[in-house]
Amino acid sequence: MMRPGGFSLMLGTAVTAPRIVELAGRMRGETGLPMTRAQESALRMLMVDANLGRAWLANFRDQPAGYAVAFFRHSVEMGGRLALFGEFYIAPEARGRGLGRRLLRAACADLADFGVRHFQAAAPQNSAAAGLILSEGFGRSALTIYEREIGEEDDLGP
Repeated sequence: MMRPGGFSLMLGTAVTAPRIVELAGRMRGETGLPMTRAQESALRMLMVDANLGRAWLANFRDQPAGYAVAFFRHSVEMGGRLALFGEFYIAPEARGRGLGRRLLRAACADLADFGVRHFQAAAPQNSAAAGLILSEGFGRSALTIYEREIGEEDDLGP
């Protein structure tokens, strides 16, 4: 979908996957942690299985400028499907033009058209992304999310 000012948004598909994967690699490179094969595979899988979530490629003046990824979860509390924005990135050369806000708004509109009514977003505390997310009407959750990675050596038996 083309927007005024040279901004366009494309749904993540097999066609847009190479550009989204490249941007995801750049984002991870900025953190000093390169993209693993498992991460790339998971990202590509999401773009061919609509039950997992959605990805979007943001273009500015016909050049890849950023991407976002939302994963689907089912929540009894929220009454059904919700979307968690787990990846959100604007390339350094495209920053400062309001593209992050346009990307977030357009992705939310697309998800709403898809029937999603509740959104969550993950971002590093006090980051530019967190500021943007809060300014767009997202609130801080009262819940704290805890994580655990399961390895082969873990004993999960009773």
